[in-house]
Amino acid sequence: MLDPTFPSEVQILERHTVTSSKPESYKELGPIFRLGPLDQLVLTFIPVAVVYIYAASSSAPTIPIEKLCRATSLVLDTYPHLTGRIGINDIHGGAHIHSLGTGCQILEATCEKTLEELGKGKVVGLMDLPGKGEDLMAPYDFLNIKKEDQVVFTIQHTQFACGGVSLGVRVLHCLNDGAGFFHLMRDLTSIYRSLDKPEGRTIRKLAPPYLANYENEASEEEKERNRSYKSALYHLEPEAPVELAAPDIPAPAPAPTNQKPKITGQVLHFSISDLDTLKRLAAPKDGYVTTFDALTAHLQQRIYQARHRTYTSNPSLGTLGEADLLCPIDLRTHLNLEEDGLYPYNAVLTTSSTFPPDILLDNTKLPEVALKVHAMVRPLGPGDAEATVKWISTVDRSKIRHGYRGGTGGVMVSQWNKMDMYDGGVFESRPVLVAPPFTPISLHDGLGYTIPTESGDGIDVYLALREEVWGELDVSVSRRV
Repeated sequence: MLDPTFPSEVQILERHTVTSSKPESYKELGPIFRLGPLDQLVLTFIPVAVVYIYAASSSAPTIPIEKLCRATSLVLDTYPHLTGRIGINDIHGGAHIHSLGTGCQILEATCEKTLEELGKGKVVGLMDLPGKGEDLMAPYDFLNIKKEDQVVFTIQHTQFACGGVSLGVRVLHCLNDGAGFFHLMRDLTSIYRSLDKPEGRTIRKLAPPYLANYENEASEEEKERNRSYKSALYHLEPEAPVELAAPDIPAPAPAPTNQKPKITGQVLHFSISDLDTLKRLAAPKDGYVTTFDALTAHLQQRIYQARHRTYTSNPSLGTLGEADLLCPIDLRTHLNLEEDGLYPYNAVLTTSSTFPPDILLDNTKLPEVALKVHAMVRPLGPGDAEATVKWISTVDRSKIRHGYRGGTGGVMVSQWNKMDMYDGGVFESRPVLVAPPFTPISLHDGLGYTIPTESGDGIDVYLALREEVWGELDVSVSRRV
């Protein structure tokens, strides 16, 4: 959704509706495509959104729109569910796909600036792009869009004045997680490159959504056993207790509320040397932590310290909440989801924990924080993944809750740095930048993504925080030594 108060340098010229080249690919799915229990946990308006930037080619146009539309039509033969629209189930409020064959949308746009102008002579970064990348995505008013009208898959093709191109790709998160998104992009680029030589095209078939029909196929006895499972990650919201009527006492007038906090995003770079140093500093005397554990522990400490200083010095901002941390974990290996084909849907569970302020405010406690992160993101014993998904399938999903409370103390870190973001994004050439844009949805206080760099010289963290906190945040690794 473009901000009308800031005229954009990007202009949309045309919208193309693209559907599968083979109607049988979606017709064989039937009128309704059922999603699995893990897909049902995701709010239907949340997307996975990524911007790809490609430099101009001196020999031929970069990603011609006609060729992109053709490749997209062919990839939809493998991903026919992306031609449909979202519907809401009556019982638990989860999502399904209907109106299969309606198609995705590809928007054709131009930008009056060159990539060199945007990057001020340097390699262009996310913060240099129009709207910090948002203007390169198809407009998306997530607050007002009708569920039955949601286009589940969109691409905005924007050509810059220099001939370079950006692709702003969005797929609804209830249809795929991060890994599933990059599966799709790898297949799209593979088809694009093989348009003139289809014999070289190799794309595995898709596996069906995990346990999509389990709710209807399982016996009542089996469902009852599943409901008794005690998940370490989720719980059911308890029924509200019935209370006796209270005397009719007038409520006090509400206190004036502060203006909605402004959340802004920044990109934090951690070099290979920084990551090695953090892993060394976070290493416990007994036990083992990974680079991700160490980096996440560093961020959890530093963000909490910055928030603590900010909220202590400015009581008008409100109260600093509990230091909760949330990290998704991928179940593809746990459940052998890609044994018979690609798995582009959601395969993540949410892990979370609360960190005591004393270990976050004390920099010498980094190993203790890292160990807690390490244990948090490895909560599953043998059989727990399958048991958890079956439990999700047989309880009222509208009442499922995880331990993360969010609020002013919450941090969410999603690990994308091991995903095939650059090599899997090659059309004619390798992208010079692949990044999740800062949008009204992703600008959530404490939300961060760990992203690989194009040069492989470390990890970038795309982080959103309350604006007042940024002035207090110090993530320098050198000052830890």
